[in-house]
Amino acid sequence: MHAIQAADAQGPTATSPPQGISIVYPTRDRPQFIAQSLTALLGNTVLPDEIVVVDQSRTDATRHVVEALESPLIVHVPSTEVGLSRARNTGIRSSRFPIIGFIDDDCIPARNWIASAKSVIERVPGSAVWVGKVFYDERYITDEVIEASQETCHSLRGTHDPWRFRPAGGNSFFPRHTFDRVGYFDPLLGQGSEFPGAEDGDMVYRISKANLQVTYSDRVRLYHLNWRTEDDELGNAYNYGLGIGAVMAKHAARGDYYPATVIFGHFLPHYFLLPLYFLLGRRRKFRHSLNWSQSIVQGFFRWRRLHRSRSGSLRGIPRH
Repeated sequence: MHAIQAADAQGPTATSPPQGISIVYPTRDRPQFIAQSLTALLGNTVLPDEIVVVDQSRTDATRHVVEALESPLIVHVPSTEVGLSRARNTGIRSSRFPIIGFIDDDCIPARNWIASAKSVIERVPGSAVWVGKVFYDERYITDEVIEASQETCHSLRGTHDPWRFRPAGGNSFFPRHTFDRVGYFDPLLGQGSEFPGAEDGDMVYRISKANLQVTYSDRVRLYHLNWRTEDDELGNAYNYGLGIGAVMAKHAARGDYYPATVIFGHFLPHYFLLPLYFLLGRRRKFRHSLNWSQSIVQGFFRWRRLHRSRSGSLRGIPRH
């Protein structure tokens, strides 16, 4: 694994960054959230060249929100599929520009979100993905706080733990050719799928395994709306753990045990902290770590069972 400072990529041999940004919004039946997020994006200091709303909703409410904004930048793409990864893949196919950025419908971009992304892309043009940071306190995306902060920006090339960046699929930018190289998001992973989480970590891992460069900058900022209850958060942690376990099993089945060892170590503290939280009476922490601990293991073995059943069902199909 080789660490590369962002400044090192600015020499005369650096490739010119591609021009034009498409932003992809996956959404399903949350018109109140995407209305806030789209309004904030349209208020950015620099606008993207296109906003693709992939709408998997069961009603017309989201379409009405898009129409009410009356922005020529927004392209509404209805989809009968379900699942975050499927929506992102539809967005990739439906978008027109060489840089594709992703944002979730319950996230609010900072006013300089697009400007900051463009700055990082121009400084480190050779990356296969540029990852930003998601905050859960809206004060961290204000102009004053961002201007007063010192940027943390670094790049890595080679196989590494993708969760060291806390990859957020809803705050990431890709050159289109990255998907030609490593493929699209895994439709079995992500909210609304068989394993509802970790599609972002899986994508970043596949990029690093292909020896492509990953860049992180905490100046590319989003605020995640705090709409979930405590039970919702616990359920979300469980879902994401299922995805992590599935990622480990998926790569192990291909002879790659790095995710099942090194990446698993990233989440190992949840197991060790369980008895401590129990003894201290930290109910919420205990439940959260318990959900992680159980779901990662369950996701691993559930993926293996699914893989075996699908492989078995194909054995009786004659080859032509």
